[in-house]
Amino acid sequence: MKGKFIVFEGNDGSGKSTQILKVEKYLKEKGYKVVTTREPGGTEVGYRIRKLLLDPAYKMDGLTEALLLAADRNEHVKNVLIPALEDGYVVICDRYILSSIVYQGIVRGVGVENIIKLNSIFEEKIKPDLYIVLTLSPEIALQRLKMAGKNDKLDTEDFDFHRKVYNGFKEVSKRFEKCVNIEAEGTVEDVFEKVCKVIDELLVKR
Repeated sequence: MKGKFIVFEGNDGSGKSTQILKVEKYLKEKGYKVVTTREPGGTEVGYRIRKLLLDPAYKMDGLTEALLLAADRNEHVKNVLIPALEDGYVVICDRYILSSIVYQGIVRGVGVENIIKLNSIFEEKIKPDLYIVLTLSPEIALQRLKMAGKNDKLDTEDFDFHRKVYNGFKEVSKRFEKCVNIEAEGTVEDVFEKVCKVIDELLVKR
């Protein structure tokens, strides 16, 4: 692949969306071709899957969630990620396989190894060059979500759920390659400075 694949991960309320917007602007100003996308929802099919997954009206088993996310990922990898990377873009993706490992593998109880096995087909095609894992204590993260008025199915889960997600991301960021865990408790600019440092280190290697 000619491009670079950068994934942002982290618990809800950690500030991923804000940092992604700032990084997109930062890289474009440096002259990079940039594609910003997300999972689930980076394709038309994925958008419909996202609405289903996040709708509070539907309660589903963790494995069902994992299979829907894998279907979304298949469309995304084939129609968005691979074409953009082959064309030399820096691809910034809001969530990827680590989120499936944490949310479905750990928190929903499907099992980490089962999620890895399910997603191995995508790892054979492309692998992220960098995972930036933003983590924020669930107490602060939930306050941010409340202030933002977020109310999808994940945002309205109880404190224990959010604590498990937070701990899950801390765990996987140590276990998996090319993961940089950044604590997101500072100001937006403080976090952005740390994010830019690791991205610049990656892109200098091109």
